[in-house]
Amino acid sequence: MHRELVIVVKILTINSKRECIVLNKKWAKRSMVFVLMFLLIVPQVSFGYSGKENGKGKGEEIVEIENENESVVLGESVKVEGELSEPEMSIMAAHKVVNVISGPTTVKKFVRYLTGSWAKASSYTWSKSNSASSTLSADVGISSGEVSSSIGVSNTVTTTYSVAITIPADSSRYSKLAFYSDYNKRYVRVRLYNTQGLLYSDKYAYHYAPRKDTYLQVVYQ
Repeated sequence: MHRELVIVVKILTINSKRECIVLNKKWAKRSMVFVLMFLLIVPQVSFGYSGKENGKGKGEEIVEIENENESVVLGESVKVEGELSEPEMSIMAAHKVVNVISGPTTVKKFVRYLTGSWAKASSYTWSKSNSASSTLSADVGISSGEVSSSIGVSNTVTTTYSVAITIPADSSRYSKLAFYSDYNKRYVRVRLYNTQGLLYSDKYAYHYAPRKDTYLQVVYQ
């Protein structure tokens, strides 16, 4: 009788384990389906705070932030991918030589303010297209667009919004809505020659070429 009871208990234990395994398999399948549906539904627009922009994680790219006005504080933002212009590959002219000394590194850079005066707003709504172009940190005798074509990179990025985007803001603080963009920052050397082939200008500057990622950015005083 005791031996029969032990056998029954073992059989029940084995059956329970089998039921658990079946349940675990069903739960795993449902979880995988849910994850796939989530990835397909979520659009390529992300909300974030500036504090996470400089965060470094495994496999993440470090993004430096360059502000026009160092006194402002970055708040809430929405990142939207824009469309880059096609690089204009130019034949290197005899009168100019452009060399990349270092870079690129990625920086998030102020482009322009989208609202006028500072205000205590609870949110901002934006739907108009925005664009950003390449820039230079100093005068090198030719335009930033000419540098872009000389090194074979895109000169502009244009971002359009299929729907109006609303961004929350802290209504207890003065704020503005701004447009920011990620740029590839390179240190370049530009040498210019006259018609006789004599060097008359040899200058260095940082060249900023726009990337796809652009931002609707709330900034605070």
